[in-house]
Amino acid sequence: MTVSSGTRQGLAILAAALALGAVADALIRLVPARLDAALGVGAVVLALVALSQSGAVRLPESLAPLGVPLALLGVALIWRDSPTLFALNLLGVFTVAALASPRLRAVNRLRAGFGDYAVAGLEVAGGSAAGAAALVFTDIDWGTLPLDGRARPARGTALGLAAAVPVAAVFGGLLMHADPVFDRIVSRSLDVELAPLLSHVAVVLLWGWLAAGVLRTLCRPESAVTPTVRRGGTLGLGEVGTVLLVVDLLFLAFVAVQFRYLFGGADLVQGVTGLSYAEYARRGFFELVAVGALSLPLLLLADWWLDHRDLARVRRFRLLAGLMVLLLDVMLASALLRMRLYTAEYGLTELRFYTTAFMGWLVLVFGWFAATVLRGRRERFGTGALLAGWLVLAGLNLANPDATIAGVNLDRAAHGRPFDGAYAAGLSADALPVLRRGLAASGSAEACAATRALNDRWRTELQTKDRWTIGLASASRAPLACGA
Repeated sequence: MTVSSGTRQGLAILAAALALGAVADALIRLVPARLDAALGVGAVVLALVALSQSGAVRLPESLAPLGVPLALLGVALIWRDSPTLFALNLLGVFTVAALASPRLRAVNRLRAGFGDYAVAGLEVAGGSAAGAAALVFTDIDWGTLPLDGRARPARGTALGLAAAVPVAAVFGGLLMHADPVFDRIVSRSLDVELAPLLSHVAVVLLWGWLAAGVLRTLCRPESAVTPTVRRGGTLGLGEVGTVLLVVDLLFLAFVAVQFRYLFGGADLVQGVTGLSYAEYARRGFFELVAVGALSLPLLLLADWWLDHRDLARVRRFRLLAGLMVLLLDVMLASALLRMRLYTAEYGLTELRFYTTAFMGWLVLVFGWFAATVLRGRRERFGTGALLAGWLVLAGLNLANPDATIAGVNLDRAAHGRPFDGAYAAGLSADALPVLRRGLAASGSAEACAATRALNDRWRTELQTKDRWTIGLASASRAPLACGA
């Protein structure tokens, strides 16, 4: 019986996945954390290249340019020590995998809609979760595999072992219960010899299962993708435009208040609200960012549902949407001013820093929305939004968030503001050089308390070497000194 090409491809992917599972087991046990993740991403890429070069699968040449952002993200995974930035870089790796998916290859990545990107991401995530199930039960036709020669006794031995394990477990359990000496001998033997083996097998199977799902998803041909049905909108300007008009009026009223109070100066705020300028600014930053984040899908859905056949109505819709984008920009500027005042009064934290970065992404995306969707080029929006995300992520890696946070808070302390030493001690190793310089220049009791907290945390962590990043390696091992 002839083995089909789908079966051969499935067997090749399954073998590559098991090899990746073995690589993952070795990386987890022998390589420090963070570095193992970067090497693991590289191993998946090498597996794809090997499958393609062997002829087992056919991958298009259009995937080659994705090697550049993937290589940069691989370096980013071990560059900074910040766990938050590490998670964002992993998210960046996932977006590259989504770009390599057959769905985006089928619809042309440069012209894929926002929905195509979302579906591609769900397919990659779902394929990873499904693991090797589709390979084992769907792709590989086990009945067509030859069983003559050495394959037949190998299959018999495998089936015999599978049947012998539960039988031996039942009889062994009864015999161990019958004799305490036999029980102790078997228990010690299993604890010493089988426990590590079972641990290795579990890790190999787990990561091999996930790798099989990833490889199968990325190796699927574009022809296997069900095309997305792009239907026209069915709602008129009365339905869609009314929603935008109400929201525009609400935003306009809020912006008017912002110009009068937030941009009006501290005396006006103090006289009307009884709050200090910083206290007034403290309220609302995260809410304004949430308004901006929720407004983006609202605008996209409104454009999707609108019937574009009436050009006059489309122009009126775009005026309403453009006004909304303009008002959102003013509101985001208000949020940025609030954050500046908030930070000057209360200091900078990771949440405030990364929320500000997210706000920067929103500004870029709203600008791209105006340049594409509002000009009838909706199909280009998804690519620009993704590139804006990569741009912000690159900026975060270059900015070194934890070092920036430490520097801002130390600068506040130098001007007589409180310094939260406990929070500084909780930052990653990226902040250590900045903290070392800043605390060494101060002889205050507050600085000494922060120095002791830092030394207590990092004395052990820098010596255990359970993870490796460039930021951690560049941090000095010497303890911080208290005072200049």
